[in-house]
Amino acid sequence: MDFENEKLWAGIGVEVNGSLSSREMLYKAKLDWEVSKIPSQRPKSHANQETLRFYKAYFDCGNAEIETVGSLDGARIIWTLARLNEDFMLPGGDELKGYILLASRHEDREKIEIHFLTLRSASNSMLKIASKARPTVKNSFRRSFKSTLPFLSESSLQFDEDMIERTSKTIEMGRTAISAHAKDAQLLAEKKVTEQIAENYMDEVFKQDSEVSEEAKQKANAQSALDAFRNAPGQNLESAQMTAWGLLTAVTYTADRLGKTPDSRLRQAWFGPNAKIKKRALELALKLL
Repeated sequence: MDFENEKLWAGIGVEVNGSLSSREMLYKAKLDWEVSKIPSQRPKSHANQETLRFYKAYFDCGNAEIETVGSLDGARIIWTLARLNEDFMLPGGDELKGYILLASRHEDREKIEIHFLTLRSASNSMLKIASKARPTVKNSFRRSFKSTLPFLSESSLQFDEDMIERTSKTIEMGRTAISAHAKDAQLLAEKKVTEQIAENYMDEVFKQDSEVSEEAKQKANAQSALDAFRNAPGQNLESAQMTAWGLLTAVTYTADRLGKTPDSRLRQAWFGPNAKIKKRALELALKLL
């Protein structure tokens, strides 16, 4: 394996900041087109614009700094990331940054998924962090089509007090979850492991209940992760050298690189089987404590 840093967010998305309007963000991300399954003689839906406007308002309520906007799977998925300013540092200068990810995976854009994650600066590898927050929120800025005039239902494009309070609580739950993860990460960084423990751990992480034909692939992935444990970017830091934290970061590094294209790698890392691999890796690492 060629041990190089994966590009930030697999090289997908564009950098933005809070000074831009939702329309400007949409234009910069090349998402300023209309989505519609409605016959052409009827008004089209401005779903992407309404969704970006919702994302921006959501982040503003939680004092999260919007950084990146992008799309996946032919723009079926529209996503954006914001910094939570809930960062932490492990021994040897191993920096982790906390983020909130909002994603709409359906063209109607009515349901928004909420995810919290950390980004490891040394390798640009990602790990989703479980929280007590609800995993979805309704896109209240999404206007529904009506068969009679007016074609678009009127709805407020501002959060009411209840929505502001719920949004603030949700984002605070994410910050709390990342803070708790930071404490676990410190313990993992202090837990020394042996080569045998590392081999057993990787085998267990990538072992799945699947067809025999997949066994060779699983073994290859486990070996790649074991190689990453020794040689991947950031593994030379004090926090990762022969530690349980190093085992986990080797898996996140490997899992984020599984996939044929940048699009598929990022989709699988956030929403697909590679996200499950990393979740399992975290659970197994904590069992080593």
